[in-house]
Amino acid sequence: MQAQEALDLLLPIPAEDFITSEYTDGVSKCCAVGHIMRLTSGNPTDYSDSNCNDHFQHSIRETTETFNQEKHQVDRDISSVNNGTRVNGYTEPVIKDRVIHLLKDMVEAGY
Repeated sequence: MQAQEALDLLLPIPAEDFITSEYTDGVSKCCAVGHIMRLTSGNPTDYSDSNCNDHFQHSIRETTETFNQEKHQVDRDISSVNNGTRVNGYTEPVIKDRVIHLLKDMVEAGY
């Protein structure tokens, strides 16, 4: 998945609907990867763990990890940016803001 596609999926989601440390709350909130998995599934209204969990296999993880390795020399993917403020400049206190910051940097860099 390209960064622009992920950005387009995540931009409309309200900031308060992002969570850390789990794919989904099972009701209405997900982490960035959980939202991407849910929105690209056959049932985008299903917030179950089985619909939001990527089992560490989704290409957005690979794309974001490649970007972070090449541009920032760190081995971190989008989930690390989602879950904390320790990844190279993506330090915004709001989860959505730091994820969107990462994806916009990636789009600008051609990922």
